[in-house]
Amino acid sequence: MSQDGGDEMVFGEVRFREPAKMRRPDRDPRLACVACQTPGPGDLPVFLDLAPADAIERHALSDTTVELGGVLLGKECVDPTDGAPFVWITQALEAKHYANTQASFTYTHDSWEEITRERDRLHPDLDVVGWYHTHPNFGIFLSHHDLFIHKNFFDQPLQTAYVVDPIQGTRGFFQWSDGGMVQVGGFHLCAERHERAALSRLADQLENLPGSPAGGIGASLSPRLEAELIKMLNRPAPSRVAPGDGLALAAFLGFLGTMGLLMLAGLGLWLHYVDTRLSEQSHALTVLAREVEESSAGRRAAHDLMLEKIGDANPETFLARFEKLAQARDEARKQLADQRSATEVLGARLKELSEKAGGLEAELAATLKSREVFESEAKEAPKLRDEVEELKQALDDDKRELTDQRAILKSAEGEQAAKTYKDLKFYTLTTWIGALTSALLAVTAVWLYVRPQLSTSVDNADAARRAL
Repeated sequence: MSQDGGDEMVFGEVRFREPAKMRRPDRDPRLACVACQTPGPGDLPVFLDLAPADAIERHALSDTTVELGGVLLGKECVDPTDGAPFVWITQALEAKHYANTQASFTYTHDSWEEITRERDRLHPDLDVVGWYHTHPNFGIFLSHHDLFIHKNFFDQPLQTAYVVDPIQGTRGFFQWSDGGMVQVGGFHLCAERHERAALSRLADQLENLPGSPAGGIGASLSPRLEAELIKMLNRPAPSRVAPGDGLALAAFLGFLGTMGLLMLAGLGLWLHYVDTRLSEQSHALTVLAREVEESSAGRRAAHDLMLEKIGDANPETFLARFEKLAQARDEARKQLADQRSATEVLGARLKELSEKAGGLEAELAATLKSREVFESEAKEAPKLRDEVEELKQALDDDKRELTDQRAILKSAEGEQAAKTYKDLKFYTLTTWIGALTSALLAVTAVWLYVRPQLSTSVDNADAARRAL
């Protein structure tokens, strides 16, 4: 956000107190706390009461076309159990008489004076522990202008900045760290024990969690729903249709009529299709009833034939025989099911073994290939050993020859030969230098002898040219 070019942003004197020693709210059994987002272990613990959290959300949603803001009141605290600092925000005051646009928010003299008066009148025992402002659809961050405000007017180590994006539904606190401002991973909402239901409901709304409890009779509306209802109630009534819009209205009604006719035609086609399907199903039911009657007659005939075969047998004997046959049938079905299960298991096992066999075949092929390589290398091994022995023999000969040469060089004859070799190299170099010097002198003498004759010839040629 760029700094506004209007009134210069000036704050009145703000009284800051030493951190108060008190227990953290999440360690107080009289209070209920719910974490929003994910507070990090190295973050400054920020505790925001239910009332200021709800008030800030409602203020942010009251106008999402420009930036809004205010100050955070509470206590800068130190927990006496471990000496760790934390911030407890218990109230929030809206800034009025401010200068703002869609992308900037600036306090003025009047806005800060009114905030100071309201704090002294309503909450004289609370400190200014930070400030808040909105970023409509810009996301959660601190602009250069926001950093200027915080570094110059909220420079206490425990003072925080709270940014809310009412359109995207995101929010976050920022704390001092190594001379700069960094966003904390999360913060804590806290309230009295009897307000736990409202606390959980607000936490779910802030984190956009589905299925948050709607509350019972008399439960307050969520800040976002209340803002939408207010906008809907304040929406201006639609204007009446002007006489000049009659043609457009007629075209619209004609379009609606055409769509209605198309829908009626589609409905007629659908009803015709349904009637055709009902006729087909009725015919199919008639055929099925006929088949059922025929099968019933067949069963009846089979039953009569079986009774004739039984003759005058006792019904109990018939029932016992029938139960025995039914039991044998059930046993056969069970054995068939067991055989099917065993077949499926054997099939799965066979598939697994086939896959393993394929893998083993591939490994066997690779092993055979490796064996061939090893066999070829083994065949070449004697030849390589002979070559190695020859190289060792040659090396030993070279070493013996080098040892003999070193012994010769260390003797008096060797030293004299080395000196003679050096003198010979020197005389050879001197001879080459003398030869080169003689050649250069000869070339110079020839040049000095030929140059005057060339000059005379050139002069004679020039004189002859001029005479012509």
